[in-house]
Amino acid sequence: MAGYVGEDVESILYKLLTVADFNVQAAQQGMVYIDEVDKITKKIVNVPEKGARKHPRGDNIQIDTKDILFICGGAFVDLEKTISERRQDSSIGFGAPVRANMRAGGISSAQVTSSLLESVESGDLIAYGLIPEFIGRFPILVSLAALNEDQLVQVLIEPKNALGKQFKKLFSMNNVKLHFTDGALRIIAKKAMSKNTGARGLRTILENILMDSMYEIPDAKSGEKRIDAVVVDEDAVGSVDQPGCGAKILYGDGALDQYLSQIKVSGDGVGSEMDGEAELSSSRAIGM
Repeated sequence: MAGYVGEDVESILYKLLTVADFNVQAAQQGMVYIDEVDKITKKIVNVPEKGARKHPRGDNIQIDTKDILFICGGAFVDLEKTISERRQDSSIGFGAPVRANMRAGGISSAQVTSSLLESVESGDLIAYGLIPEFIGRFPILVSLAALNEDQLVQVLIEPKNALGKQFKKLFSMNNVKLHFTDGALRIIAKKAMSKNTGARGLRTILENILMDSMYEIPDAKSGEKRIDAVVVDEDAVGSVDQPGCGAKILYGDGALDQYLSQIKVSGDGVGSEMDGEAELSSSRAIGM
């Protein structure tokens, strides 16, 4: 199976066909994820052949989409209000006790929103503004809860191309170690949660913390001023509401080991969790 993310219908299916190595049968069993959903209007789409070496005549290829799995997603901001109106759970009127009771029971607004989204129906999406012909194509509706603190920390350190691993790889290209403390990772996750940016906001936060050190490293590659490691601790990150002082730069051979021994932090902690190779993101704007 092949998959592709993004763009208009013809472009999506052309990319799907490309990933399937122009095997139409394989493409017709493919999977497509579309973010920021629009509408799909065709069952059979003509895809212009752009690969002249494979298809010198440039004929159109017909792809039957009935067996392609389309998964559509979106933020659907304030959709819970539409659901609340359907359930007569609005903040005024007879439905008010439902939300009030949930909050009185110690349930946060985010949890109230998540609870409402779990009961989403096709009619809610139509009332939200999507056309019935589009919504009718999706028999299954699923709501996803926002990532919590633990999950955001996992995003930072666990996947093959986790952001933490990407930055460690980037720094290692200049023979510089990068170390994150557990507390720092927690605060980074909390910052992303407070900004409602989810996992997408993690890179921006890390960029801001590591920016100065990334400029310093190319000029300090030898002698006593050689940078041994960069440490991201709680002071470097700051608090949820306030910026920190930025990553700490440790000079001289063995500086990281000395630092870890001084603060009595095991070197097998967060660093070992992010061991392994990671591919660098193509969006990397600052070289070292």
